[in-house]
Amino acid sequence: MSTPRLFIGAALLVVVACVKPDASATVALDAPTQDGFPYVAELMEHRCGTLDCHGTIARNLRIYGDEGLRYSASDQPCVPAETTTAEVGQDYQSIVGLEPEEMTAVVASHGADPEQLSLIAKPLGIESHMGGTLFSKGDDTYTCLTSWLSGLTNTAACVRALPATICALPAESSFDAGAD
Repeated sequence: MSTPRLFIGAALLVVVACVKPDASATVALDAPTQDGFPYVAELMEHRCGTLDCHGTIARNLRIYGDEGLRYSASDQPCVPAETTTAEVGQDYQSIVGLEPEEMTAVVASHGADPEQLSLIAKPLGIESHMGGTLFSKGDDTYTCLTSWLSGLTNTAACVRALPATICALPAESSFDAGAD
């Protein structure tokens, strides 16, 4: 091939590669509702949202909450000692936006295998996960997450799966005890 033809071919590739995408184009996302999501958010925050895991802006899946990454710059871990509504909203966006095509496939076709989502596959140990295997098929964490994906959040399973919180204060403090 001659040099001019090669130059024209390369220039054509550059022009085609630099075509701006259609700004009005949208991608439809079928995601679970936010109805039962606060239970899922609480579970994810306590199980996955520590500062050395998904409680960091360096991760694609970011989990905000009272025990780790805070959404408001004025908040600190455990101050305030509850996850804010804004943090739950950010967690929802992070989770449903992680793999939108796969999320749509799972949610739109009720009964599709939720294990095709990294959200489930990684902590199950099906895919490589730096945090290791965190739950097993059928346990309360699995039930909480997969029931939310199906649109019928099993809130009891979510509550049972919660680990102890580091921000909770004891019901009674020894300092508050009166003299006997």
